[in-house]
Amino acid sequence: MADSQGNDAQNGQPKGQYSGPRAIDPVEEHSHDDDPDFITRTRFLSGVAVAGGAVLTAAILVPIVGFAVSDSVKNPPDRWVDIGPMSNFPDGQTTSIAVSGLSQISDARAFVRNKGGQLIAIWNRCAHLGCPVEYFKGGDNYVCPCHGGAYDSLGLVVGGPPPRPLDRFNVKVVNTTGQAVGGVGSVHGSWSTAAVGPTDHLLIGSAFSINQNQQAYGLHDPGEPVTGVLSHLYPFS
Repeated sequence: MADSQGNDAQNGQPKGQYSGPRAIDPVEEHSHDDDPDFITRTRFLSGVAVAGGAVLTAAILVPIVGFAVSDSVKNPPDRWVDIGPMSNFPDGQTTSIAVSGLSQISDARAFVRNKGGQLIAIWNRCAHLGCPVEYFKGGDNYVCPCHGGAYDSLGLVVGGPPPRPLDRFNVKVVNTTGQAVGGVGSVHGSWSTAAVGPTDHLLIGSAFSINQNQQAYGLHDPGEPVTGVLSHLYPFS
């Protein structure tokens, strides 16, 4: 029997509310908010996002840093190597000679071109994949036997896959006392043979790359262009 307010007349409890024993009491679940070792889905996805951002940032910064330090790493100061008297490099000819002891490379072969009052030393390494090119006296040109790269008498590209001309070496001529004879040529890396005698010695220095206009750039690896959009895809160029 219930009173006017809906309470059970016998025990005073609210009408209809069960107060007896229950089979299972509800257990309050712990939120784990204060547990540093518990990983929620949100925390896991946040960690993945942070790690992905770090990888993306590194992918952007590494090429930039590499570009900034590449000149100091790839282009050390010149170390001049004496390759003999000028009598070994007659006027009007291109002479092939092996060179050892340079700063950037242990061994190389240079084509010394002594023509038109200018000395130029051209590296025989193909600018495509690094194969040794061959010089043909009859055509006064260079050809790569690996993939058909073709260069003119100055090492400029005239056909095939090379992305830039043949690399060159810095050159200078000195007398028996070590004094420079002649002077810097009109093209970077060339040397004027004015006042140069047969007993003066030719020295070869560090290598560098050029474009089709014979403008000098830091030494690039085979396959790397020095100009154009693709040149920016090579961070240590």
